[in-house]
Amino acid sequence: MMVDYSDWLNSLPREFHLNTGWFLVIAIVSVSVMFLILARCRDLTDSLGWEKCQACITSLIIAAWAIGLLWLSTTTGTEPQYLTFTEKTERTFNVSHLRCENIGGCSSKKLPEDRTEATWLQGNRYVKGWILVDGNKVGLVGSNGILLTVKES
Repeated sequence: MMVDYSDWLNSLPREFHLNTGWFLVIAIVSVSVMFLILARCRDLTDSLGWEKCQACITSLIIAAWAIGLLWLSTTTGTEPQYLTFTEKTERTFNVSHLRCENIGGCSSKKLPEDRTEATWLQGNRYVKGWILVDGNKVGLVGSNGILLTVKES
């Protein structure tokens, strides 16, 4: 039986969500850039005699950095919770340990290619088959060539 995954596809997050890891990367890069700019301003101050401007430039850079980090900290959060393709398929077909046999495994946020080879546990039995994809409809075909149904799985 082919199951429509349109609702699942529509439930996936569409935009980039800033998580703690990205926040730390942005913070480290911004601190590094700030120190490079400060070092360059100090070099210019020494050679051009901008002693009076140095405090102003430094204050502006630190203020911009602080405002940016404050903004980033308010947008930092966890990515919205959603079922991955594997979780959705395991629940739909009542199987467990679903694994796509391609190089990257099963994608969490999109449907796999049609006829992707896969393995799963059905009850206490190991099954090697493939995943059928027709548009937004997905089905599992066992090693016997029979399409699994939601109720019989």
